[in-house]
Amino acid sequence: MTAIPSSIKSTGRPAPAPAPAPAPAVVSRTWRGSLLGTTGLVRFAWLVGFSIAGTIAARPVEAQTLPTGGEVVAGQASIATGSKSLTVTQTSDRAAINWQSFSIGKGSRVVFNQPNSSSVALNRVLGSDPSTILGNLSANGKVFLVNANGILFGQTANVNVGGLVASTLDISDADFIAGKNSFAGTSGASVQNDGTITAKNGYVALLGANVGNGGTIKANFGTVVLAGGEAITLDVAGDGLLNVVVDKGAVGALVRNGGLVRADGGKVVMTAQGAGDLLHTAVNNTGIVEARTLQNRSGTILLLGDMRTGTVTVSGELDASAPVGGNGGFIETSAATVNVADGAQVSTYAPSGTTGMWLIDPQDYVIGAGGNISGSTLSAQLVTTSITISTIPAAGDTTTGNGDIFVNDAVAWTASGAPTTLTMNAFRDVNINAPITATNGNIVACCGRDVNVNATLTTTNGSILLNAGQNVNVYHAIVTTDGNIALCAGHDVLIDAAVTLTRGTTIPAQSLGLPVGLTLIAGSDGTGPGVNGGTIVFSALSPPTTVTAAPVSITYNPISYTTPTDFSTEFALTEGAAITQRMLLFPTAQKVADGTNAAVLNGFNTTGTSGTPTGVSLVAGTDATATFDSTDAGTGIGVSFSGYTLAGANADQYALASACCVTGFRTTGTITAPAPAP
Repeated sequence: MTAIPSSIKSTGRPAPAPAPAPAPAVVSRTWRGSLLGTTGLVRFAWLVGFSIAGTIAARPVEAQTLPTGGEVVAGQASIATGSKSLTVTQTSDRAAINWQSFSIGKGSRVVFNQPNSSSVALNRVLGSDPSTILGNLSANGKVFLVNANGILFGQTANVNVGGLVASTLDISDADFIAGKNSFAGTSGASVQNDGTITAKNGYVALLGANVGNGGTIKANFGTVVLAGGEAITLDVAGDGLLNVVVDKGAVGALVRNGGLVRADGGKVVMTAQGAGDLLHTAVNNTGIVEARTLQNRSGTILLLGDMRTGTVTVSGELDASAPVGGNGGFIETSAATVNVADGAQVSTYAPSGTTGMWLIDPQDYVIGAGGNISGSTLSAQLVTTSITISTIPAAGDTTTGNGDIFVNDAVAWTASGAPTTLTMNAFRDVNINAPITATNGNIVACCGRDVNVNATLTTTNGSILLNAGQNVNVYHAIVTTDGNIALCAGHDVLIDAAVTLTRGTTIPAQSLGLPVGLTLIAGSDGTGPGVNGGTIVFSALSPPTTVTAAPVSITYNPISYTTPTDFSTEFALTEGAAITQRMLLFPTAQKVADGTNAAVLNGFNTTGTSGTPTGVSLVAGTDATATFDSTDAGTGIGVSFSGYTLAGANADQYALASACCVTGFRTTGTITAPAPAP
């Protein structure tokens, strides 16, 4: 092996500026150069079918090809090269090297000898050719490869490192030496892996506007990141896993996996979710992504597109299961549109532990033909995975959707092992237009406006929770055997069909933490007695509500405290079932504006129609708190409170208003403007 001249060894002084490279020809953002030569490799079109008009040919990569023109510009390292190998010996914890080219031919190898596993070598390409890795790359530490012209790991590539970042986005020497892994750039070239990359207990990150994997990437107990954007920051978290933030998105960014990505006991992130408007990003998985539980360390899989115009497509396999013990992991697929193809496989199954969860987080969601997922596909995933569909935007998110969820196709499943739950959290409405049937499973629908049950809901060994900011409308039957039912509405609960609950002598594990039996709550928005309806409405045409061997609890917003509604005539109660009715109480909160939002509760809101509740009083505990939502003068201001209870001879006839899905109590109050100074 021949040593490189000592002039390129660094003592930390900046290297002279290299001669400017000739301006590259204009190319498509798909790939800078065809990479079509004696190796038989083709462009990115082989994977994604993109048009490659306007691409330019790269120099063929011969078997003896090695990186050229290396110059250490920060930190300390030396470079030695032979006919088919190149060795970088790094003596500082971080070292940066500028290269004129960085490719490795088939049968050739590049080795980084570094002080320890946390050491990092930055390799920046200044020339105009993309990097093509067809041979072996190894390091006992971490290697960063930055090339704005594009990076390809071919089918014969074999990378075995403590960590790898391959990026078309640049990083400054100052940030790199300081340990700040911030990458930025506007290159449209691609980063593609079709070989084998391994980084056990470490990380692999492919960064750029266009990144893809068609080969194999393994980082057990570590992190794999495929991230699309123009500015990306990587940070090692306290658990040793890598966090990624797309600080600035790239228009049309594409992240795709058609191969195998495995990070058992770790985390996989495929993201194009970054700051910016009208980005139209896409994250597509047609391959296999695995982050299974190992040594009781659950895995995480995240597929993230931008929340305004982005799309995530799941048509392969996402596996965060726990096949050898422990609990299942967590899977998230978030974008403005999330499509799940027929035949997709998603699992967090844990035969010896607790099943994990798959979060689907779009703007709107349709289950059924022409929608985002078919009923049969959703049903198949629920056998091994609890699924939450949420259209509730995160704080600061701007969306163009309504936040609705539609069930237009029948969903039916029998959970394998531990019970699974279908949860539908809608910003606006949940519209159930096709039957949902769960055995050993639960059904949950929570929304900001209405839950509309337009088809039958059935559970066996499972429970049902329907919670609405305004109304729960039951137009078709609800049937539960050995489970519990809770219908909770900020305004009214309308029952226009049969509700049947039958349970045995034991409380099922699938109770969702709900009260035992049938619970009906109306008027929970805290606006006061007789306001916004707040009652249970039974249609005269409805079949009777039948409850067997279970209690019935009704809490409602009364029009009159002196003449309570009698709901008992609406029920057929058998085998010891009994009904308990409670009227909601709304504490008063009044004060003169003092610049704070502190509130003191005493007494209850009443109206001339409602009258005054008798035999009950409000008691503040030692930890009682109450706060207005505002400090400004006004009426009907929301108040949150805790630590208060009811006492008195008739206390069991009343209840404080509390929403089903939210912890804490609510009421309203008045803040009066202070009198003007004399």
